[in-house]
Amino acid sequence: MASAMCRTFARVQSLKGWRRNDEAPPVSENISWKWVLLSIACCACLMFERQAWGVEPVSEHSANQQHRVVMHLNSGDDKVQRGALNNIRNLYQELGTHNLTLELVVHGAGLPLLLKKGTAFAVELADLKKTYGVNYTACSNTMKTMQVMREDLISEVGETVPAIVRLLERQEQGWAYIKP
Repeated sequence: MASAMCRTFARVQSLKGWRRNDEAPPVSENISWKWVLLSIACCACLMFERQAWGVEPVSEHSANQQHRVVMHLNSGDDKVQRGALNNIRNLYQELGTHNLTLELVVHGAGLPLLLKKGTAFAVELADLKKTYGVNYTACSNTMKTMQVMREDLISEVGETVPAIVRLLERQEQGWAYIKP
């Protein structure tokens, strides 16, 4: 079939340029338009058949698969922080609470997100922790630099370790890395 398609393509290519002088196309007794149409139909079927390409929606593919995600946040921009929290909620809603373990590692300009005073997202952070079990990690190096004590952090923060070390460890353990 492939060789027939190649021959048909070559014949069609030989017709190229026939409109230059507004003359009729050359007649060829060897051209079989049914092969051209059959070839186009086969290509269309393959393009629209998702299983032919191995593409599946996330919900079908990941129904019972365990996922581990470490999310890296170092931005003080409210829009970026809002986006990160939305991403967390969306991941849990799509994959399910029992199929996802997620840790949000915060450092640098993002640290105020985890402060009792200074975050506009305290209620949402508490809700994500309570509903989904999100783990929050604050960077101990940033805390030293900003002179932040453990007591200054919201109660949902689990650990205070160097963020760069935690991100490295999680990636070495096979966790997916996301940076909003």
